[in-house]
Amino acid sequence: MKRITLCADDYAITSSVSQAILSLADQGAIQATSCMVTMPAWQKQAVNLQAYTHKLALGLHLNFTEGAGLTPYFKQGFPSLYSVLVKSHLRLFSQAKLVEEVNAQIIAFADATGRLPDFIDGHQHIHHLPQIRQALLSVMQSIDLPKSTTWIRSVSPLITPNNSLKHCIIEHSGARALRQLLNETHFKTNAAFAGVYSLSPHEAFRTLVQYWLNMLPDKGLIMCHPGFFGKTQKENETIEHEQARQNEYDYLSSSLFVDDCRSAGVELSASQL
Repeated sequence: MKRITLCADDYAITSSVSQAILSLADQGAIQATSCMVTMPAWQKQAVNLQAYTHKLALGLHLNFTEGAGLTPYFKQGFPSLYSVLVKSHLRLFSQAKLVEEVNAQIIAFADATGRLPDFIDGHQHIHHLPQIRQALLSVMQSIDLPKSTTWIRSVSPLITPNNSLKHCIIEHSGARALRQLLNETHFKTNAAFAGVYSLSPHEAFRTLVQYWLNMLPDKGLIMCHPGFFGKTQKENETIEHEQARQNEYDYLSSSLFVDDCRSAGVELSASQL
């Protein structure tokens, strides 16, 4: 059987998302989650992770586009994704300020969990953009994160049933360059990546997962964005793509997902990374 890791992104972005992720971990449907330490709910939500250290690989979801950062330069708010894309490719960021923010987010993860992250990836894949990828590797090397156990998500090669504009932007904005850099610096990474789609509530999520399970190689990674909504959602919580997140949770918590993994000859595991 080939080994595939299912990683739920955005832990701590809202309590509803965090609850959904922990519920899927209890069911064995996911093997990893990446955490947003810049979110107001992080400190409270991090406490709930203590009971899951034996069930989940816990990672840092490096953030430069949602809300505000932890260091003075970004504390008033992060730029938009479009702005980060443009500024990083034109090398307009202060490299020192990027390093400072990356370092602060890793420290915030360690302070709240009592451990360094098992892996690092990026919210909206910003970790592979120019300047940011250099800042990330610089910090990881300076704090001596063990290369034998710590891995960095690679979005390349990207497994997809269609080459939409979104897929092309993601892979060509820095994913291939980061993969080459990881190979050169001998950091561990996933063999291939899947999970990118429109997040439209009308997309057939099960059909996409079936494709990914069958097409990914051994040691591949699928990202997902599950969430609980409706009665379990707090009144003051709003988040994009609520219905798509609910659809993901409903499928991943069902027997259909178990059947689809078995049909594809997939063993769900994070131990291979």
